Parts: sequence; structure tokens; C-alpha cells
Amino acid sequence: MGITVCTVSGKGGTGKSTVSSGLAIAAASLQKKVLLIDLDAGLPCLDIIFGIEEKVVFDLGDALEALDLQKAVYPAANYPGIDVIPAPAKAGSIDFLRLYKCVQSARQYYDYVILDFPAGVDFDNYNLFGFAVFLIVSGADGVSTRDAAAISGGIKSETEPRLIINRFDIDMIKGGFYKNIDGIIDASLTRLIGIVPADGELLLLSRNHKLKPKGRAARAFLRILKRVSGESVPLPKLKKI
Repeated sequence: MGITVCTVSGKGGTGKSTVSSGLAIAAASLQKKVLLIDLDAGLPCLDIIFGIEEKVVFDLGDALEALDLQKAVYPAANYPGIDVIPAPAKAGSIDFLRLYKCVQSARQYYDYVILDFPAGVDFDNYNLFGFAVFLIVSGADGVSTRDAAAISGGIKSETEPRLIINRFDIDMIKGGFYKNIDGIIDASLTRLIGIVPADGELLLLSRNHKLKPKGRAARAFLRILKRVSGESVPLPKLKKI
């Protein structure tokens, strides 16, 4: 059975969809099969990130109505190993009980199923997927870390939720805005699984639809994915992230 990953965040704008995409790209770089599902009904974006927006006819809502995820699967433009299911255009149109059944079936065919949840606190739907690995995407700021703590405390899963610090800039520590990484982790009340740098390449992902294989961002996502899969991967020195 494939590994299911749920990316979540309390507040919007933490870069959760970019992180979901980066993890999928990391898996594809290892020749793994990935199903990436956009759950942000009303505000879909993964179709744009992977360059399939002009091809979309059916979306997740259609797939769930048919109880067949393959109805809305689109191969990513630059990554043959990644299949994307776009979110419905209409907000509030996802039947999560049907999604649960479909994900359980999809795990037989994919190495990773990544669920990109919308921002917010939705424990009823989170906890349907208690078998999944939950990754809480947070900035280093106090609002993001407080929201991460609130989410971490409410998720009931077989493995403890883990923290991804996104858009990390070491100059924020050097400049005294944050004391150290430990302070950010402590504020989130969540154990760290990885740090993604503030890399300009990520801002262009929705235009370029790919990452440089040896770029800073791609290396960061690969480290995180390996940890999700159970490998022990040390955290580099902060200036090398």
C-alpha cells in the first residue's frame, strides 16, 4: 500500500500547495508513482502549477460522484510519474467520505497519494485519514506557528503530525527577527520534519511547471520525502538549506 500524505495549514498563504507539489516532484525523481489531489474546492491551483489547466474537463467532484478517481486524472506536464486531480470549481462540493473510499483504493496503485487540503481547521475531515502522514506547513512567524500548534493538537492519526517550516530565510535569524530554529519549533508544538528555503524558483513554479533537479528547493523536498518514507536524513546546516 502506498503512503498517504496530508498537507495542512491553519492560515492561508503558507505555501502548502507549493510544498505538496515539491514533494510530488521529489517522489517522481525517485521513479515513484504519485497521485496529487487538490482539495481546495473553489480555489484550485495544482492544475496551473503542473501545466494542465487547459486540459481539465472533469475534476475531483466528478470523480467522487462516479466513485472513480481515474475519471479526473491528468498526467503532469513535465513529470510522467505524477498524476493530478484538480479541485472542483465550486466551494464545498467535496464528499470526504467518498474521498476516503477512493483514496484507500488508490493506495494500491500509487507509491504516494498526496492530499493538498485547503487552509483552515477541519478536524472531522482530517481525522478520516488517520492512517496518513500529516505535514503541517508553517511560516516562521508567530501567527503561522500558533496556528500550527492548534492543528497539531487536534489531529488524531497513527503517526504524530510533523512540521515543515516553509520559505525559511536565514537572514531572519541573523537579523534577530527569530532567535533560532528551536524557538520556531517550540512555538508550533510540533516536531520538525524539514525546512524549505525561500527560493525564488518556487515563485516561478506555476509558470515553469518544474524544479531544477539539483536546486535548493528540490533538494529540500527530497530530504523531507525520504524522512516521510522512514529514512534518517540529517538536517543540513541552516546556511546550506
